[in-house]
Amino acid sequence: MRWWLPVVVPMCLGFGSVPGSTALIEIGVLTSTLGHAIDTVASVQSSAASEAREMVCSFKAAKDGPEETYAGIVKAIGVVGALPEKAALLWSVRAPMGTVATPGLLQQSYAADTGTPAGQTPLLVGERNGDITLQTMADKQEGNATKDKPTPPQFVVAAIELVLKVSAG
Repeated sequence: MRWWLPVVVPMCLGFGSVPGSTALIEIGVLTSTLGHAIDTVASVQSSAASEAREMVCSFKAAKDGPEETYAGIVKAIGVVGALPEKAALLWSVRAPMGTVATPGLLQQSYAADTGTPAGQTPLLVGERNGDITLQTMADKQEGNATKDKPTPPQFVVAAIELVLKVSAG
């Protein structure tokens, strides 16, 4: 009669959850300051203009993690010259619940999620560790009472690469 308990109890405790259904939570904030433009090889297949800049980033973990400094490169698609020099970009760093912010956790390349619907800003997904994503914290222009459409962004970040320089904590 109680044969179903060994099957139901683990499911209730989450042992039978489907892979990939893990909720992502914010584990910290990545603040990046853009620097000088760098030369990139333009893709023949791309109809949009692309631009790349150096950047220096600071990662602050939400809970008891290290403060880290990363050097990197940001690649954007859009209007050439739209990536301003000395501007700051903010990202919410998201990972599965239970992820511990260990030194060097963010060191990898990230690419825009190709499954993002048109008109939405894509998440940046880690290429080595796809469980880590970066979600822009840029202010969204809210619609107003008129039927004016918000101004489209001048650029969309297509990829970044981060290399750990300093970890303290």
